[in-house]
Amino acid sequence: MNQRAPRDPHRWQRLRLMIVAWGFALAAVVLAGRAVYLQWWQAEELSSRAQREFLKKVEVVPRRGIIYDRQQQELAVSLDTESVYARPLSVKTPQETGRLLARALELPPEQVVARLKSERPFVWIERRISPDQAEAVRALELRGVGLMTEPRRFYPYTSLACHLLGFAGLDAKGLEGVEARYDAKLKGPAVLSTSLRDALGRTIHLTPAAFTNLPEGHHLILTLDRRLQYQAEKALAGAVIKHRAKGGLAVVVIPQTGEILACASYPVFNPNVFGDYPKDTYRNRVVTDAFEPGSTFKMFVAAAALNSGKIPLDRTFYCEQGEWGIGGRVIHDTHSYANLTLPEIIKVSSNIGAAKVGQTLGAKALHETFKAFGFGDPTQVDLPGEADGILRSANAWRPVDLANICFGQGVAVTGLQLVSAVAAIANGGVLMKPHAVKAVVDQSGHLVEETTPQVVRRVMEAGAARSLTQILEGVTQPGGTGTLARVEPYSVAGKTGTAQKLDPKGGYSQSDYLALFTGFLPADDPKAAILVLIDTPRGQHYGGVVAGPAWATIARAALETLEVQPPAPGSLLVKRSAPATGRMAPPAPKDPTPELAAGRVPDLRGHSLRQVLRLAQEHRLPLTLNGWGRVTSQDPAPGAPLLPGGSLHLTMSPAEGGA
Repeated sequence: MNQRAPRDPHRWQRLRLMIVAWGFALAAVVLAGRAVYLQWWQAEELSSRAQREFLKKVEVVPRRGIIYDRQQQELAVSLDTESVYARPLSVKTPQETGRLLARALELPPEQVVARLKSERPFVWIERRISPDQAEAVRALELRGVGLMTEPRRFYPYTSLACHLLGFAGLDAKGLEGVEARYDAKLKGPAVLSTSLRDALGRTIHLTPAAFTNLPEGHHLILTLDRRLQYQAEKALAGAVIKHRAKGGLAVVVIPQTGEILACASYPVFNPNVFGDYPKDTYRNRVVTDAFEPGSTFKMFVAAAALNSGKIPLDRTFYCEQGEWGIGGRVIHDTHSYANLTLPEIIKVSSNIGAAKVGQTLGAKALHETFKAFGFGDPTQVDLPGEADGILRSANAWRPVDLANICFGQGVAVTGLQLVSAVAAIANGGVLMKPHAVKAVVDQSGHLVEETTPQVVRRVMEAGAARSLTQILEGVTQPGGTGTLARVEPYSVAGKTGTAQKLDPKGGYSQSDYLALFTGFLPADDPKAAILVLIDTPRGQHYGGVVAGPAWATIARAALETLEVQPPAPGSLLVKRSAPATGRMAPPAPKDPTPELAAGRVPDLRGHSLRQVLRLAQEHRLPLTLNGWGRVTSQDPAPGAPLLPGGSLHLTMSPAEGGA
């Protein structure tokens, strides 16, 4: 019997070890091969992927372009300011850091501490701080806290033209006015900057370099004249305050082009600190508010009469001695009249006479004329928030409705609609599209976009428009309702309006009115069409008395702005137009930076307001300004010692040929 050799007890152990060793060896070979593959064939792709994991493209707000008036005076500019940010994950002592920051920035400590404890990787502590605050923060050298340079929108004339200009928000986005309407052009193309992000894909921070050397957007050149705008706002505010009114509006346009020379609303606000004002204050009443025009609407009844050719100027209408019942309502005149012609009806502003003229013409003819003048439709002006107004279909007019509409009740218009319609009469019967922006130019002054005068339609024959102008001249002549709107020695064509406001409880108020005067001058060669409206005056409320004097003040300023000379015997001398060119004149060139010797007063003579403001902000120079334009003199003189706490007194004047 054969005996088997004894089994090796370690045989399977050695076998398992051998299998494991071969497995490791194979794995090593595979890993080595994979490493070689990644190193040689996929290195570029992996590097790119890593970059994408930890880097992110972030849109940085570019610098907004400048807004100029028609004489290229700066109305809105962008200045560099500093903002404080924090990376909360890097802040080791939020309480202490927050306390120090709050003191430097004059903020509630609890507010700052809450932001520092945020779970977000990047937070703003305070945007667009003063130079003194920036210096205080910089001196603290706080861990996780930094400063970035950002452009800030600045309006050097504060509330001037605030409703038309509007304003831009913290992120340089236009929110109101032309700032909003032309936002895409003003802010220019977006700038992408690389920022770090964490493992969760959150933005950690932008480097300060992301906010330097930002490109500017395009510039706007407005039709607005800064000097005339100031005079219009001053006259409007004076009338509102004098008559203890709620508010008002004033607008000036060039009849032949539709250019808006001035556009004022009251009350005003400061767009530099727009958040300090109620939102209702931002409203540009010239385009947003629709109101009943009162007796100013009678001029368009007269236009319908002249268009029809059916009513001779010597035909009389019996005005019922001041009281006339129609459709269950009694229509009143301010004074008692018997027989009046069409020119006399307009001159004394007879409600009954206007209603009888309208009755003769019929609803269809009236509605067609009103519609042709643009009532009931937006003007399509390049300003946001424009209202349509209200002009109901003629089919809906009852006899009493027709009568009421003839003296401006039961119809609603905007200020811009009304003054544009008046301008059409001044323009020989041709309605023009109004506009507030004259051109868009690039940084070199090359024309990007230009608004050319645009004819909407002809609303009257030239002869009929001349006849209506002569009728409207009678309003400011002795015996007319608008004698306080006279501007001697110029001829004025216009119409008064006194409109009852609607009572919230129903019907018309017996105490609240709108006082209006609108018209154009010189009547024989019109250069400006103007509207003034005073909302809810106290005491006197008639348009000729309340709005007429303010209209005359604005009219004189418009004539001066347009350089219209007083009439000479047999002629009227007017401003010579500049020759037309294929491009706009470029904005005034940027000034060289004045040299600022240590401890010495810089020479600021000849420099623009924008340059002066930028220098003052950078070097914390206290300024007092007198006038506008460029610096003509200064006190202390250039080179004098710059005393601590001292102030530079600058006198400014417009350059030759400027605004």
